Amino acid sequence: MAKSIIGQDGTIVNFDKLLAVYVDEDIDDNENILGYDLIGVTGSTLYSQPFIHGSYEDEKLAMKAHADLIHWLQSEAFSTFEVPGEDEGGDA
Repeated sequence: MAKSIIGQDGTIVNFDKLLAVYVDEDIDDNENILGYDLIGVTGSTLYSQPFIHGSYEDEKLAMKAHADLIHWLQSEAFSTFEVPGEDEGGDA
């Protein structure tokens, strides 16, 4: 199996399908920031659904998870990355 990413909700995405990963604000209808999502994009069309790999209350934790994922992608040949939960964000 090639590289796989397991999201906080247990969703598995094969790295070969991944086009981009980024952190985005989760906002409500009144444009209040509710938190930050680690998002993965697997398609390039208007109807492609992004995957929310993880959700965080704090932007620093979301950016740390993003950096950890990028580091893992750069260093591991065949393995699985599990997105850390809100309480597992590591040192920020």
